[in-house]
Amino acid sequence: MKTYLLLIFSVFAALTTTTTGQNTVKLFDATPISLTSTTIAWNPRTPTAFGTKDVYLSCPLGGQPYAYVTGPNGGNLIVDNFFTMNGDNICPDEWNCFDGAFASPSNAIGLPMESAYLGVAPIDVSDKITGSGVYSFVLSDYSYYYGNSEIYLHTSCSFGSYVCHRNNGSAAPKTLSVTSPNMLASHLAHGDTEGPCE
Repeated sequence: MKTYLLLIFSVFAALTTTTTGQNTVKLFDATPISLTSTTIAWNPRTPTAFGTKDVYLSCPLGGQPYAYVTGPNGGNLIVDNFFTMNGDNICPDEWNCFDGAFASPSNAIGLPMESAYLGVAPIDVSDKITGSGVYSFVLSDYSYYYGNSEIYLHTSCSFGSYVCHRNNGSAAPKTLSVTSPNMLASHLAHGDTEGPCE
């Protein structure tokens, strides 16, 4: 009986690890509500970027990896107004990332975003993951006020260092993942450079 129960527990533990195992990185610290540096009218052609973060994801071959962005502890997040991933708007609403305001942002300058906006549920961006590579996240504002809660990325891919592999000039450079200091040193020794290729 003990062996049977131990087997059930082992299978459950393995399934739990497989389904909930994930890697997490903080994309952005919280930004209190602020005025844009140059007061601009609402214009989708002239966004003001107030946060950028590039993340290198090393994704397993086969199957679709998952990825989603959240606020702290996997909860709601707040962004005013736009949040893009490799140039694609990932806000659930076409124009804004927040659900609604319960206080005027003009009365909340310098206060946490939570004092003015209701957050949105975690955003699933799995369909934006096309394999290993650099993914760029940008927070932009198209009006007078901006700010955000802490924002995290949770994914089944791993976060790795990367190099621009120049292949001694015999082929076009390409970005490669490196998983150890020795591997990085080896690449740098033959002319590769740390960081993604331009």
